[in-house]
Amino acid sequence: MRLLRLIVMVAFMVSIEQVSPEAFPPQDNLFQTAFWGTFKKFTGQEARFFSATFTDDAFSSAYTFPFMVLFRPRHDGSSYAYAPKAPSLALPAEQRGTLLEELALALRPHVPENCICLRCDLAWRSQYGGKEIVKPETAQLALNWGTKTHKLRKAPGNHLAPDTVIINLSLTPERILSRMRGTTRNCIRRSYRSGIDFAVGGIDMLHDWYALYEETAKRKGFYYEGEDYFNTLFSHKRIQENTFHEPPPRKKIESIKKEIIPLAAPAPLPQFHIMTASKGGKLLSGIVIALSGRNAYYMYAGSGTELRELMPNYGLQWEAIRFARSKGCTRYDLMGIPPNGDASNPMAGLYLFKTGFGGEKVRFAGAWDYPYDEDRYAYFRLEEQMH
Repeated sequence: MRLLRLIVMVAFMVSIEQVSPEAFPPQDNLFQTAFWGTFKKFTGQEARFFSATFTDDAFSSAYTFPFMVLFRPRHDGSSYAYAPKAPSLALPAEQRGTLLEELALALRPHVPENCICLRCDLAWRSQYGGKEIVKPETAQLALNWGTKTHKLRKAPGNHLAPDTVIINLSLTPERILSRMRGTTRNCIRRSYRSGIDFAVGGIDMLHDWYALYEETAKRKGFYYEGEDYFNTLFSHKRIQENTFHEPPPRKKIESIKKEIIPLAAPAPLPQFHIMTASKGGKLLSGIVIALSGRNAYYMYAGSGTELRELMPNYGLQWEAIRFARSKGCTRYDLMGIPPNGDASNPMAGLYLFKTGFGGEKVRFAGAWDYPYDEDRYAYFRLEEQMH
């Protein structure tokens, strides 16, 4: 067993090369696109883009994948590196910890001296399934197996909700409807029978939608972004469409070990759309959805209290499904639900709403840290746990 573990420790290596945003390949994963990284610059974060190569010496194979990191400043002048929905490389569970460790070590020369840690909000599904929440200590033991330093830590919280619902848009509309909860289908039908007008647009609809979004957030006590954030988001989209060109050809990926599958794939620049539901000229609800290659994302939402009995939110989601499907998307990520249907959870209504659309309930592995400075990292964790 000791010999086997030694082989695992020396078989893998990661090397990285910093690249420009223009050379960063488009992909389906919105949160690992040059678009998302350069947009986040406007929120005070610095993005750096890398081409990472994972080498498996034991099987004479190498896999190249894009890796985008955001540097998030802190109040004391330090920062931490945050990689949302990364790395974009599918691996067997027993090799994930080694990849994360090697990736963090390869990144170290490219981060500021005061960088506390690398935090990856993993794109991997939890190896434990979605029925039970595994204790962090248990997950840490498993992920650190076979690593050299055993320093991987489960982050105190997650930036992106690890639990979500993903709808398979490659099915026929009839099949998608058949998978929904009966009450959800009835609510969709009612919204159409009520004569609600559905529309899709962009920055031209932003001001009216934002007023509804802000009202909703204040009513429910949620954090919400300022209107400038969305103005920048939609303006940035137009800037990038005129700036970014086709990336250079990607390195050829040799593959021997078939269960290791690169996830990155060529994709168009991400698109953002505002979709609204109105009645008699009155805006009842609106959402912002993102399309990135084959993936669609339900990003932001606002809804009023008037005419809620007409079920505009249900019809609006069906319109979003149909729209994303018409644009070639095969997955629609509803972006976050509570971990289960506990009725006492303050977000229980959101769980019922999103799961009613019949998608697959998915649990991702969440955010994981690799500390660069153990002392600062201990204080950093303590601060996060107190908030």
